[in-house]
Amino acid sequence: MLKTKLKDWLVTLLKKIKSSINIKHLSFSFDVFTNKVLNFLASWWHILTIGLALIIFLYYPLGGLLVSNIDRTTTYEIDESHPEQSSTVEMISFLINREVNEKIWTPNLPFFYPSYFLDNMPSFQLGMFDALSKFSSSFAKRIDKKIVSEGEQSDLQAAAELLRYPGTVWMFSAENKLLLAPSANNQYRKARRHLIHYNQNLSLGTETFYKTPADLAYLLNKSRINLAKSTAALDAQIREESSSWIDTKADNIFYYNQGKAYAYYLIFKALGNDYKDIIVSTNQYQKWISIIKALEDASAIHPLIIRNGELNSLTAPNHLSYLDLYINKAQNLISQIVSNLNNKKQ
Repeated sequence: MLKTKLKDWLVTLLKKIKSSINIKHLSFSFDVFTNKVLNFLASWWHILTIGLALIIFLYYPLGGLLVSNIDRTTTYEIDESHPEQSSTVEMISFLINREVNEKIWTPNLPFFYPSYFLDNMPSFQLGMFDALSKFSSSFAKRIDKKIVSEGEQSDLQAAAELLRYPGTVWMFSAENKLLLAPSANNQYRKARRHLIHYNQNLSLGTETFYKTPADLAYLLNKSRINLAKSTAALDAQIREESSSWIDTKADNIFYYNQGKAYAYYLIFKALGNDYKDIIVSTNQYQKWISIIKALEDASAIHPLIIRNGELNSLTAPNHLSYLDLYINKAQNLISQIVSNLNNKKQ
């Protein structure tokens, strides 16, 4: 019945076209053309072929383009309406919410999502959460003074452990693809709830956020070590592949480490608010602002195509070297602040 209706509609349409133009100039018969079109549509494998072509050439490219949304926004203002809470914890929970709830978490999407073939946005998000995970672990280890019963975890400890969960897990375990496992999205949402609960406890007075120069130096040094891994990865890629005509890994390495730099940019903005009295009293304010500016500049690099050109080339840029420059600058400034803070303790 559907085929009959389709044939009637098509015949009517073609007759209208036939009557509206001068067929003397046409070298084919409308009747023959109508039969060929109907025969083509009646063949299921032709329809299947068209469907597969649409998936390949429209669904994945256009869908991926619509999903891809690398957020490098640097205009966020620190919320100071709750001075008793930690701005750093608030910033980490904000970033988790933005990337997992407000956006699409792309690193673990299965093959039937149009963004499956994306690599830049997943790399950026994984880099961000590498920074969040490492910093949360350091923060929980150094700042968490709460005494808990054996076998229990404080909110900071629980959040840090959940943020270490692999970001590529969708439904199956990373170790055994036959075993079901919680998705990265769910684990990160749980981490966010623990962070929010920690800040609520600070407001209630059931938690205390102790702030010392030694703690700040510890957090900065751990961050410096993680940023040093970025410069090492960028240096290695430049050294080994910049002479290659096409470097297929350059964009992944670039966006992963830019995501990490961007996360540290926002974390340090919030951390500066938490430790502003110590930063000012130890005369580290100018260096602190310079760190934030260097990480902001690293986050702002946004070329249309990532190139890992030879360093002495006149025509091919090397975007990895630009990123490396700013991250290395931030790393060196962090080392100076850590050294000054350690000297103040002596």
